[in-house]
Amino acid sequence: MAKSETNKFNALFVKELKRVAKELGIPEADVSKAQFFSGTDAVSEWELRKLGGFNGLKKMFFLPEDNLEVKYGSKLIAQHVGKIEKSYGQALFFEKELVNSVKEALKTNPILLHPPVKFPKRAEKHKRTIVAAISDTHFGSNISKEELNGINYYSWTVASRRMALYFEQIANYKPDHRKDTDLVIQLNGDIIAGQIHNQEWFVDLLTTQFAGTVYLLSQGISYLAQHFSKITVVCTPGNHGRNVGKADKGRATTQKWDSYENMIYIALREIMAQKHNNVSFSIPEAPFIVYKVQGHNVMQTHGDTVINVGNPGNSLNMNSISNQISRVNASDLLKHSEKVAVVSVGHVHVPTIQILENGCMIVINGCLSGTDPFAQSIGIHSNLPTQLMYEATAEHAVGDIRMIQVKGADKEERFDKIIKPFVGKF
Repeated sequence: MAKSETNKFNALFVKELKRVAKELGIPEADVSKAQFFSGTDAVSEWELRKLGGFNGLKKMFFLPEDNLEVKYGSKLIAQHVGKIEKSYGQALFFEKELVNSVKEALKTNPILLHPPVKFPKRAEKHKRTIVAAISDTHFGSNISKEELNGINYYSWTVASRRMALYFEQIANYKPDHRKDTDLVIQLNGDIIAGQIHNQEWFVDLLTTQFAGTVYLLSQGISYLAQHFSKITVVCTPGNHGRNVGKADKGRATTQKWDSYENMIYIALREIMAQKHNNVSFSIPEAPFIVYKVQGHNVMQTHGDTVINVGNPGNSLNMNSISNQISRVNASDLLKHSEKVAVVSVGHVHVPTIQILENGCMIVINGCLSGTDPFAQSIGIHSNLPTQLMYEATAEHAVGDIRMIQVKGADKEERFDKIIKPFVGKF
């Protein structure tokens, strides 16, 4: 590359890095490779490699701040976690680090709530319930558009807009029946990306994931609290949100409730209690929960344990699923005369609703983040991020159904009024 071309490319790189940093609200030196390529199409990664690579050029033009070791203290501490465990104990270490870091994160991103609305008191029960499934949002993932050949990208801004579109659809659902309608929000696991498998290179640190998720969901639930006189948030953990500090690094089969996601749910409960008295939370210790919706038993679990639905992207073994539900119906979980009418899961990222031979409806939610590098590595190149909602009445455990495809919100700034994007800085 000629000197003039090199100078021209360097100027473009500096310009684009400044722009991406400004959009994220962080110093230029803090922008990661994944964040940079998620935010720009103007710079070729191949040309960057010829001139020293992303990190090399970034260090050349943007020196890190003097207190870098403080800002990224959690990274350094993580490298020496063995020594710290001996002095303070692993549990105490994670608890203190999380609390202190989240406090710092929320200084930059103070919680924003929509103003409460006073609803008239009701003498009778709501005749309709909207059940809104939220799972597999994978907040904290940074999916590069370049790496995915342009079919998908994901950041805090994209996540907030997709979530806002979904919440807007919920708020606008059958407004003529609104006085007779309450809302159940299912927070059903894999709400954060976590730090599992070998994916740390494209996810944020857990503290950022925690703070950003609380920031987004508190706004979204607050927005819906303006539209429904009664909201119940039912919370179950997934596998991505598990406590990575535990000795067992595999899928949680005991104490699944001891997870970062349950910490997020508790934080959301306390935040909502400060302003919206029409919002209540149900957070069980069990890895599933059975509850009533319009008189029907709904069983909610993420789907990585308890209920195995297989892979709907390839095939559904309806007989296997039906047998699993029949075992639940025959167990001590329910009264002898009762049965599970709806099983709600996520985990597999392919939305579908099926009715089983025993009459139970299986509701499988999609994902919010869309296709990622792992999916691409096994040959999946479609990108249909979707969240699912349905209406329940006394007559129908699952009535009218909507599958909300959210990709169209990615560049729509108007959704920032519903959920202001998290800038990812602390």
